[in-house]
Amino acid sequence: MHDARDAEDSRLLDAHDHAKLLATYYPVILERCRVRLRDPDAWEVAHAVVDRLLRELSRGKRYPVPFRVVVHKVIDWKIKEHFAGGSGETLPEEWDAPGPDAYAEFEERFDLGRLFARLPERDGEVMRLRYLDLLEPAEVAALLGISANAVHQALWRGHQALRESAGG
Repeated sequence: MHDARDAEDSRLLDAHDHAKLLATYYPVILERCRVRLRDPDAWEVAHAVVDRLLRELSRGKRYPVPFRVVVHKVIDWKIKEHFAGGSGETLPEEWDAPGPDAYAEFEERFDLGRLFARLPERDGEVMRLRYLDLLEPAEVAALLGISANAVHQALWRGHQALRESAGG
């Protein structure tokens, strides 16, 4: 999984397609912030993560490690800033400072391909094409020979099933 993701990240970095690169990571960033902050409104921290990454990429910064590792490190830094800053909150006692490969379990648990495989066949295929292959809904509809409305319905059902399986 990592080799393909890293290759795609490198391609997008080389093409300076920062918007698409960050769009692929945004669901992971937001979910990671929600999990770590235990707050469904963790979007402010998630946006701070995206903002920092976008500023660095815009300045031409290159990283010696895979971009996915950078994303998770920036998430951790921004979460620490959240607790250290003026939020008035303290770092939860059980909050673990991650080690160098602490995200392997997280990525395994939230592997979108595995999550989509649990869905009914059509819904899983639509979700895979939309979120893993990054096709627009109209492109998914054309590829599968279904209407745009059918794509939106499958996406809605897929989102609902994933929310239910996550307990929220």
